[in-house]
Amino acid sequence: MEKRLSSLEKRLAEMKEKLFTVSNRADSMEKHFATKADLATTELNLIKWYVATAFAMTGLACAITFGLTRLLAT
Repeated sequence: MEKRLSSLEKRLAEMKEKLFTVSNRADSMEKHFATKADLATTELNLIKWYVATAFAMTGLACAITFGLTRLLAT
C-alpha cells in the first residue's frame, strides 16, 4: 500500500509539472490569437480587394475588347 501511495504521489508531482508547462504554453499562444475586431477588419479588407480586382479585370477585358474591335474593324 505504501509503495502504491508513493507511486501515486510521484505521478501527481509529474502531472502538476506537465499541467504547469501546458498552462504556460497556452498563455504564450493566447497572445497571438486574433480578436473579433481583427477578424472583422481582415474580412473587410478582403472584400475590398475582391471588389477592386473584379472592377480592374472588367475594365481590362473591356479595354482589350474595344482595342481588338478597332484593330480588326479597319
